[in-house]
Amino acid sequence: MDMWYWKCWTTFMLLIGTFHVVQSSSAKFTISAVGQNLIGNDENGDIPAYSLQLPINQQVTLVAQGVVMPRGKEPQASEPDVGTWLFDDSVFQLLPHDRNQFNATQIPITLKPMRSVAIDTRVRFVGNILGYDRKYDVLINMNN
Repeated sequence: MDMWYWKCWTTFMLLIGTFHVVQSSSAKFTISAVGQNLIGNDENGDIPAYSLQLPINQQVTLVAQGVVMPRGKEPQASEPDVGTWLFDDSVFQLLPHDRNQFNATQIPITLKPMRSVAIDTRVRFVGNILGYDRKYDVLINMNN
């Protein structure tokens, strides 16, 4: 009887473990620009990159939204664990944004270019959702 009990218990635990692996999910962020079109999404590299053309003195609001992708179900917005935007403050001015326009699944930043630079300027988002560390770049080309 003792051996039968352990075989049943072991089988039961294996089934639970297998079910958990099958039901596991992935998570990421979607990057967008309010009122602007981001060009491309190069996912071939380690860090997905987008491009944006932006005139000097025109502000842009970039938004990173957490997304979970359960297996067998549609992707859905989800609140990230943590996230922040990194940028060169000698090129961009940080502006306030309307917090009521965004929900808890979104991490926005509003920037305004203060001067033109000869090369694309990188704005990077770094975040964590469901234990997944993610990085995204937005390469901004500023023209007059």
